Amino acid sequence: MNKNKEKLAFYFDVEIKRRELLSRLTVAALLAEKGYYVFIGERATLSSMRRIIPKATIVRKSARSNSVNILSDLIKSGYKIVNMEEEGVLVGSLSEYIGVDMPPDAVALPDRHLLWGDKQADHLINLYPRQRDKFLKVGNPRLHLWKNRYYGFYDILADGINKEFGEFVLMSSNFAYYTNSRHVKEMFAMTGFLEKSENTKIYEENFKIVEFLFKEFVKAAKEISLRGVKVIFRPHPSESVSKIQEYFSDYSNIVVNSDHDVAPWILASKAVIHNCCTTGLEATFMKKNTIAYTPNSVSQYKLNSVDKIAKVALNVDELLDGIISPAEFHPSMMNLDGYLTDKTSLDEIVNALEGVETKSFFDLSSVEISNSKYKFNKFFYTSTRKLKDFFIFDNVKKQERHSLRKKFSIDDTFELTDYFSCMYENNLLKRNVTCAPVGKNTFYIYCNSSNKV
Repeated sequence: MNKNKEKLAFYFDVEIKRRELLSRLTVAALLAEKGYYVFIGERATLSSMRRIIPKATIVRKSARSNSVNILSDLIKSGYKIVNMEEEGVLVGSLSEYIGVDMPPDAVALPDRHLLWGDKQADHLINLYPRQRDKFLKVGNPRLHLWKNRYYGFYDILADGINKEFGEFVLMSSNFAYYTNSRHVKEMFAMTGFLEKSENTKIYEENFKIVEFLFKEFVKAAKEISLRGVKVIFRPHPSESVSKIQEYFSDYSNIVVNSDHDVAPWILASKAVIHNCCTTGLEATFMKKNTIAYTPNSVSQYKLNSVDKIAKVALNVDELLDGIISPAEFHPSMMNLDGYLTDKTSLDEIVNALEGVETKSFFDLSSVEISNSKYKFNKFFYTSTRKLKDFFIFDNVKKQERHSLRKKFSIDDTFELTDYFSCMYENNLLKRNVTCAPVGKNTFYIYCNSSNKV
């Protein structure tokens, strides 16, 4: 292949590794197999992109007001944006979804929005009729991985979790509204959502609901553990592990753990307990025993179809019954009343990205970093950050910095190539795909030596 040949180019940015990496890596590898220039890495900015490639289609996870300046800079410099929406499957209401994730100042910037379901797309088309062609109902690749249990990629890790912890139930905490209230409020403030008094009222009502649910989940975890059932209480990525551990300091049968992606924990569990949580949705599609715990019939979201696709428990006794009884699913609810496209086609998603047609030149030799140098650089960055953290005495700020760094960090190329091998073994790929570091937490993905330009 000729050096510096102009081809379609794509950059997949990742905010939360445990949530987004494998699904985006799946689509990225399929594009790389076709011979395109494909990258995956940290959140793209104009300075980071210019160091790698002159133009590309940048695949984001949302289009929020706080990203307008970044997106505008990229677009003015010749890059195009696609929003492969990560946040929009479980929403409190469509007005909250639009206010936070699809506000008018941001929604116009991407060339396309790849959406979870029909309801979101139809609502956006009604709101923004001039941009109707941008809203595509193609679903999200995460659903494809859930339905296929990640093609066995996590089986060995799940077995290891079983050996370490034995039999357990997984309780999914997604209550950052209460447990990390300062961070959540800052996030809403940055989007401009709280500038309207009616939205402030919605926020305050949601806070009270989430506070109630978190405290009920804590009570339930303690009660279940006292009945002889081990509980893994898993914080959301935006929650503080150490803060939640304080609630269970006297309970040896409760483990607070956020290691790894949630998938191996789901696979290793006897049952999964949630309330309006994507973990519950994932567990259901993986055919695991799933229970929505809705004390006093309270759900975190008004649009709470996700709580109805499997078992529902209103109290601890019903939770215990749900843990020991066979799994139950309600197929008619699996599309969440139209908020979820439950027949995801990877080809459709790939075609939607190809259709943006951003072409560029690229020379790997000018940006490639050896694996050994990548590891050294990572060690240097990590050591420097630890030194800076030593002089931070605000524990809340220190925890926020720690949580931010944990969102996306890749140790070396093997983290990615192991998954490419899994894709190849399961016939998702017809040719071997590999990668090379081109920056901090940033990799060029290519098919073989003929594609390493």
